[in-house]
Amino acid sequence: MVTLPDAVRRQALHAFSTLPSMPGTTLVEGEYCFAALHPLPFPQPIEPRPGLMVVDVDAAIAEAREIVRDHGREQLIWLTGPDHPWLAEALAERGLRNEDSPGFESVENAMALIEAPAGAGGENVAIAAVTSFDAYMAGIEVELTAFDVPAEGRARLENELEERWAEYVVPANPYRRWNALLAGRVVGTAGGVLGDAGINLFGGGVLAEARGHGVYRALVRARWDAAVAHGTPALTVQAGRMSRPILERLGFAFIDVMPTYVDDVGAAAG
Repeated sequence: MVTLPDAVRRQALHAFSTLPSMPGTTLVEGEYCFAALHPLPFPQPIEPRPGLMVVDVDAAIAEAREIVRDHGREQLIWLTGPDHPWLAEALAERGLRNEDSPGFESVENAMALIEAPAGAGGENVAIAAVTSFDAYMAGIEVELTAFDVPAEGRARLENELEERWAEYVVPANPYRRWNALLAGRVVGTAGGVLGDAGINLFGGGVLAEARGHGVYRALVRARWDAAVAHGTPALTVQAGRMSRPILERLGFAFIDVMPTYVDDVGAAAG
């Protein structure tokens, strides 16, 4: 058993309320929940505040919906976990849906790594930090394909690429991206946010035809090296069903499951 520092465990379980906000994103602290508002074509993540109680659930749902509608978006996703073991059932009883959604799965797995990952990537895999618009655009295309983002969300993000790139290159941006290449072609991409407890992994995706070549492992290793260089040698992640077994083989410790619940909130009135 690996004993994880409390800060690492908390970042894995509460990434959206713990990590620094990226340009273009805003953390709204409500009375009952945190809302991590962003411009991407994915549901808006909602985390319960530490003191949320069962009697507050209806008020918390209403608060989250209002925040997301005011942001001009129509879908949110609650991340539950061991700190509120009753919340998943309470959300389900109120009609929220435990299902996969763009960018999220029905169950995310909080995991962490505090030692160098086992192994490297495939010997034919090249990793490059994203430092140009062309590389950024290529990585986004892989991400949209790997996560099977619906056509409407894909079109929205593609139309906003230059705006997202302008946010990405802000010097204070804690978010970084890396691309993986096979034979000079971008076949994988991954991101990470530099947090106080380490780098939290986001958006690791590999094209179906490139799987089995060590691409995902190479992207994990690149982010570990970045965490070490940043002086915070730890990785945290909310892993999906395909990623979890790979990460376990690389040495990640499983912390707990985080069932997710989708809520369609509707557009703001007026």
